[in-house]
Amino acid sequence: MSSKESLLEENDSAGWLYTYADLMTLLLVFFILLFSLSSIEAERFEVAMRSLNEAFHGEGANSIIDLPHEAPIKTEVPVEIEEKLPAQDLADKEAEKLNEAEAEIQSIAIDTELRKLTDEVSKQFQVSLAKDAVEVGAPKDGKVVIKVKGDVLFPSGSAEFNREMMTVLDSMVLTLKKNPQMKLSIQGHTDDIPIETSRFPSNWDLSAIRATNVLRYMVRGGIDLDRVSATGYGESKPLVPNDSLENREKNRRLEFVLERLPEQ
Repeated sequence: MSSKESLLEENDSAGWLYTYADLMTLLLVFFILLFSLSSIEAERFEVAMRSLNEAFHGEGANSIIDLPHEAPIKTEVPVEIEEKLPAQDLADKEAEKLNEAEAEIQSIAIDTELRKLTDEVSKQFQVSLAKDAVEVGAPKDGKVVIKVKGDVLFPSGSAEFNREMMTVLDSMVLTLKKNPQMKLSIQGHTDDIPIETSRFPSNWDLSAIRATNVLRYMVRGGIDLDRVSATGYGESKPLVPNDSLENREKNRRLEFVLERLPEQ
């Protein structure tokens, strides 16, 4: 065998050593990379874990890393956890807005109805003999107040009707019949001049009997008793000070207060 052929055989037989050396190098690099990735900076990790534990108030299981102070385990189970979600909060606000809108619409409807009723009552009294003695107020707080001078309906110191002025009462009966959704409160008022008779020991008695007599007239006219009421206030609610004849005449009055019956 020539020297050239011997050298070629030696080179061929040692070729696997290069491949093996490359493999070992790659494995070494691989393990070094794994080691570098698995290295944990314990101090920074511990700070992060403590921050998480403080943020969650120690709730939940302890950390898998052995820290100097373990996170407490909460063993108590809350009886009830009430959580208000943003969607629920929005729904509540929308429902509240709808309720407010419905209440406003209802208020506008009632106000419109009372204004219509006011116009109707005013027209009825315009054709009566007592039109100058009747004052129909504007709707307020869901009510319409009609003031009638007491001297027109009753003689001084008496609870008997002036027959020629009973058209006023007939107009109120007609109004209630045409508006079955309304109720009527009859309120009697006097001036401060005291009265003391066998029938009327005080102004309270006089105003109460006057209001009651009007109520009886309404019931006889076909109005249900549960739609009318009568109250006497005497001189306790004057419109103006009782310091002149004119003011005392204003305070002697009967008030008819119209308002809607409560919803059933």
